[in-house]
Amino acid sequence: IKLHISSILTSSHLDQLPDRQGVLYKKNNRTATYQRCWCELRGNILICREQSGDRAPSHLIVLEGCTVELQESTSEPYTFKICYPNVLPDYKMAAEDQERMEDWVRALSTAGFEYLRVLVTELEDQFHWLRSQQYSKEEASCKATDLPLQPPKPVAQRRLSHMDFACLHQEFGKDVKSVRKQWQEGKGKIVIFHPTTKEQGDEAPAYRGPGKSEGTSPNPTKGQFSDQSGLQM
Repeated sequence: IKLHISSILTSSHLDQLPDRQGVLYKKNNRTATYQRCWCELRGNILICREQSGDRAPSHLIVLEGCTVELQESTSEPYTFKICYPNVLPDYKMAAEDQERMEDWVRALSTAGFEYLRVLVTELEDQFHWLRSQQYSKEEASCKATDLPLQPPKPVAQRRLSHMDFACLHQEFGKDVKSVRKQWQEGKGKIVIFHPTTKEQGDEAPAYRGPGKSEGTSPNPTKGQFSDQSGLQM
């Protein structure tokens, strides 16, 4: 892998904070001892310095095509290993406690471009699935709006018929009210039939026709009356 050392050194001293930084212990393969170093994770590169603030890094580790594995050892606690499948050497490192070790392993495992590529693929699949669900809902909504209107309910029909009958009743009632008013004013010749039998304790009122004084009554056949014109009703 070709690295531009000057660019890395310049970017490592910029005001922008690294993705993660802190103290780690890197094992020396020659002496089999752990050396304390200050580590900064920037993108997919782990920059190791002897002390914080040093300009020149002592080691650069490219985190591409590697795996980060936890090491269970009672003699060497809080250790993990950066492994490569090819001939590149592995790096064995240790943290100061369990929590920091887990944070470093998580950060180093997700620093490579391969992880980002897999993550982008998963996000794209989720995005397309959500788009398809939204499209299905919109299509179902459009089909629902295109359905023909349902016929009116029978209740509405009965209500309409009732309104028509009320109008007709009002129109025909005008003539009835007019005739009733004329009879009350004595302007018309109206013959009214009253039964001769008593109903509910009331006596049948006496017939009162035009030109007749109160108390007189005609002698018609039961159930029929005659007006002055001689017509039977």
